[in-house]
Amino acid sequence: MYIPKEFKETDQAKILHFIGKNALGILVSSTGVFEPLVSHIPFISSLENDEIILEGHLSIHNPHAEQIKKGKTALVIFQGPNAYVSSSVYSHENVPTWNYQAVHIYGTVEILSNDALQAHLAQAVDFFESGRDPKLAYSNFSKSMLESYLNEIIGFRLRAYKTEAAYKMSQNRNEVDYQNIVTDLSESNNPSDQEVAKELANLKKSQKQ
Repeated sequence: MYIPKEFKETDQAKILHFIGKNALGILVSSTGVFEPLVSHIPFISSLENDEIILEGHLSIHNPHAEQIKKGKTALVIFQGPNAYVSSSVYSHENVPTWNYQAVHIYGTVEILSNDALQAHLAQAVDFFESGRDPKLAYSNFSKSMLESYLNEIIGFRLRAYKTEAAYKMSQNRNEVDYQNIVTDLSESNNPSDQEVAKELANLKKSQKQ
């Protein structure tokens, strides 16, 4: 992924936080032919010895599952909020652009054992249920339901060997233009525009701290 230096993020903690907020990743595997295999699935992320670890699971009926079983490399793409930025809000003539956040995780794949798969599922339920009241608990699912479900999926772990993170959020704009972009996007009726406005405002706060 092409990332100009002003938009490159390397802080592992910030990248993990981003993945947690945007957990539905795009899993991409090469089959050696023109068309890669692509699946949209949620991931649980962690950091082990400064190495990003992703865990996910797939239906055994998904053609992607057979490729994953081969234990080769794969790419996972995480996309955050994005928005069109009109140059009409700039204090000088320029072209429009697009603000976005994206993370690419390249890694080697290994299949989870049955015990590790169940631990992954329990962690996933706990993570995605956080903040809900009442919350689901993996331990409350019936044994019969879980057994039938576990027979229909495979779990896998991806160990990152390369991470790319692009946070293109108008960092290269002057203060006046930056604030004009925040105002323009925050007044938009598009929820994604509003999310980008919040990210821009938070970015500016973090830079001042």
